Amino acid sequence: MQYINPLEILGLSNATDSSSIDNEIVKKAKRKLFADIDLSDNGLFEYYGLQLTKGDCEKVIDELSKKELQDFYSYLLSNKKLNIFLVNGDVELFTNFQQDSIFKLPEFVNFLSPYFAPKFDKALLSAFENDRTDHTRAILNTSNLIAQQDLNLAFKSVSNNIQNKIAEIDEITKDIKNEESTYDDDDIEDVVQLVKEHFPTNTLNCLPQYFQSQILKIANSINYLSNSIWDAFDTTQVPNDLTEYLLTLNIGGLDRPTFENNFKIINKKNNERIEQAKNAPLLKKWATVLLELRKFIKDVEAKRLSSKSAFEKTKKLFFISELNSLPGFADDIRTQIGYSIRSLAIAIWNEYNDINNAINTINLTLQINVKSDDKEKFRQDLVDLQKLEKKYKGIFICHFCEKNTPDAKSKFDKTLYMITNRFSYGRARSVQYSTSTIVIPRCAECMLHHSEGKIAFYLCFWGLPVLVGVIGAIIDRENTYLACLTFLAIGYWVGKAIEYFIYYKNKIKSASNLSLAKHPLLKDKIKLGWSFSKPSAY
Repeated sequence: MQYINPLEILGLSNATDSSSIDNEIVKKAKRKLFADIDLSDNGLFEYYGLQLTKGDCEKVIDELSKKELQDFYSYLLSNKKLNIFLVNGDVELFTNFQQDSIFKLPEFVNFLSPYFAPKFDKALLSAFENDRTDHTRAILNTSNLIAQQDLNLAFKSVSNNIQNKIAEIDEITKDIKNEESTYDDDDIEDVVQLVKEHFPTNTLNCLPQYFQSQILKIANSINYLSNSIWDAFDTTQVPNDLTEYLLTLNIGGLDRPTFENNFKIINKKNNERIEQAKNAPLLKKWATVLLELRKFIKDVEAKRLSSKSAFEKTKKLFFISELNSLPGFADDIRTQIGYSIRSLAIAIWNEYNDINNAINTINLTLQINVKSDDKEKFRQDLVDLQKLEKKYKGIFICHFCEKNTPDAKSKFDKTLYMITNRFSYGRARSVQYSTSTIVIPRCAECMLHHSEGKIAFYLCFWGLPVLVGVIGAIIDRENTYLACLTFLAIGYWVGKAIEYFIYYKNKIKSASNLSLAKHPLLKDKIKLGWSFSKPSAY
């Protein structure tokens, strides 16, 4: 719809007071206008670059028959910038635009709006596309000249522009999710600049309430893109920058808290990643520790590494105090090391039934600063192992030293007896009994010390009488027999004393029947009537 000011084409530019214009003046000016058109080379009237026919001119001149429209055209003659803008969209209008009282008349706005809205739409699009924030504000400052029914027309181009850019970003998001994106880890950061160019927030935030739903769509589009990049790429910086940027949009209602919460999560993770990058050499050291622990686990499971060595190596591998002193960026590495040591403790138990070193190993995890939930799991593991220790004490821990793991080659058998029946036939007597042979676990150290004790005992018990007998045979044959008996008794008690001294010195229990009666594998049987002595009929 083309605007033409009839007063201007009639040459009545000085008639800014509509009361001075009557029908005769209009008719006279019209005849002159048409005569000029007839005499022109092309039969057209030149108007701000427009070529008007007689029909174009006559149509608009007829509007002067309405007094109200005559007043409006008369005002527009006085407002040159607005008048020219309505003809050709000259943006000079928006420089120092003045609000006049006539703009408050609904009739004037309804008259002006059909001409003003298309030119406004074009000017607004140009300013928006070029990210000219101040110019955009200046253009929007004239939006009171747009009637409600023409708002869609006035904002159509900018709205379409925004929608097209949203669709473009959504297409990028779709390609990333479908693993069809042309972006990779090396250039995915380019998306941030693309988003900023597509959605200049300073200019977008100038837009009126009419665009609020589209601004929310922009925010959602950027958020979906951020989430897809978070899932598909090894970067936290790009999602962080995108989410941070969308928060610069004027987003109202209940939606903004959702985006803010997303940003908090992403920003925290990104800050951790930045911190990790700064501390990469330090993390590399602890990553090496973690790899070494995993090697220990494999070696224990393959029985290439003993349970005792696994615990000792782990204890010497790193200083727990140093690990705990690391800042928050090391939380993940602390947790991973804790769970690796836990896995090692389980492997020690499963492969070697070494409850002692399994407990010692799980105790290391409780010294590491991890989250309360993780530490509670480690505590529960310790409780479970302690229950097993109590239940199987003497089986999985050597009964004699109560510290070492039993060794398969050091075990020994112990036979128990229980009388089942006795018979008497006059002077003849007989007894029936059952036997039960129990395998007593024992560690290699205790077997060695038991052997030392027995050797010491037998050397004293037999050695002294033999020595005395040899000497007596040479010196005093008559008293040799008595001396041998005497030293046989002395040798027994001296031998026993030395034997038990060896046990005491090495802090182990003896393998005597008195000691074995308290062994967890035997004590219940002893209570039921089993004994170490073979029953006799008498």
